Amino acid sequence: MTSTDEKQSGQVLRYETRDRKAWITLNRPKQMNALSSELMDALDAALCAAEADEDILAIIITGEGGKAFSAGRDLKERAGLDANGQRHRINRIDVLDTCKKPVIAAIDGYCVAGGMELALRCDIRVATVQSTFGMPEPRRGLLSSYALHNLSRQIPLGEAMLIHLTGRTFGAQRAHEIGLIQILAPDRAAMLREAEAVADEILLCAPLNVQAIKHIVKTGRNLPIEYSWKLAKPIDDAIYATEDRAEGPRAFAEKRKPVWKSR
Repeated sequence: MTSTDEKQSGQVLRYETRDRKAWITLNRPKQMNALSSELMDALDAALCAAEADEDILAIIITGEGGKAFSAGRDLKERAGLDANGQRHRINRIDVLDTCKKPVIAAIDGYCVAGGMELALRCDIRVATVQSTFGMPEPRRGLLSSYALHNLSRQIPLGEAMLIHLTGRTFGAQRAHEIGLIQILAPDRAAMLREAEAVADEILLCAPLNVQAIKHIVKTGRNLPIEYSWKLAKPIDDAIYATEDRAEGPRAFAEKRKPVWKSR
């Protein structure tokens, strides 16, 4: 992958930017991109950098190696901390909950436990047909975190309970059938192309509208409909007053692509 800009966060993560998109690659392939404290800190920093960069309009998160998006929390690290009696709480990447920009998970291989939770926190998920999903925490005497509260908000309740209560793994086709995955690709190269194509389609839209849509949908889905409408009203008024709101219809009438100014 070529890049107009590339930054290294140690060796556990790659951060690249190209064509107004940020690519964040988990880079612990020998450990199945297990989420160590170092990797989670680097991921948090990369997401903050992408959020702060006004040139970036979409973010893609993927894993290196072709075997795993992420196999979840680094249990060897956790076991070591437990053995030392250390009370620890892993960085939960809360920036994903407040990030205004669309985030796409590009999944190839194992996407389980904390890795699946990371994918769930993204807005759109693209995966290879060879990918595997699951929340095996109860088989390790653990409780999941984000997924325990949010998986049933994204897929049918019965499907979520089946995943949580059994700790079983399941394939990409099943994940697609229940709505966990939005796009399936035959292999890694196609998966990366699909993820970038989705990002490119997002870039066709007015950036302020994209941010408003994400905020209204993600916040409003947890509210009664009347409160969701109230949430949207001032945002709609603000969007109506932007230059981009006038640019869209004007560009359509003039049969040209709109030039978005994010104002």
